[in-house]
Amino acid sequence: MAASGGTILYRDRKFGFTLKFPEYWRRYTVMSRKNDMLDAEYTVHFIFKYRGKTYGPVLSVIVFRMTRKEWVDQGYEDSPLRFIAEHDKHVFAYDTPEELPSEFIDKKTGDYDYVKYGKQIRLMKRMVNRDVPLIVKTMRFPVKKVTLEPSPYLSKRIKVPRC
Repeated sequence: MAASGGTILYRDRKFGFTLKFPEYWRRYTVMSRKNDMLDAEYTVHFIFKYRGKTYGPVLSVIVFRMTRKEWVDQGYEDSPLRFIAEHDKHVFAYDTPEELPSEFIDKKTGDYDYVKYGKQIRLMKRMVNRDVPLIVKTMRFPVKKVTLEPSPYLSKRIKVPRC
């Protein structure tokens, strides 16, 4: 990830898309490209970390080999996954956690321990609820360069000058 002006630019090495993250995400996330969905072609997880301990993804970008129409026809519109874009016969979607990690639960009360994990909980909520919707709007794809192959000009009228 490259930093510029308060943001970090992530460029995916497999599909070439970019995402812009707030600078502070560098300190609180690690990446994993573990594809754990059977029907997905590719997944990249941005996993929340705090003081060296990882807890779970705050954002997962999932790539499916299908069109937007196939996405809708197969019922993904009604799933927890949210559509980002269609590009080059692939659908790009994202997912966020629906609950805080179970590590934040107090074993005695069965409720979240806001005293012990207050800062982590506030950070995760900020990242998921405020940052992720803005981050996914920054997804861009590389522009494919069109190169024209030279073709010889064939004509019977062209005469090569003699030297």
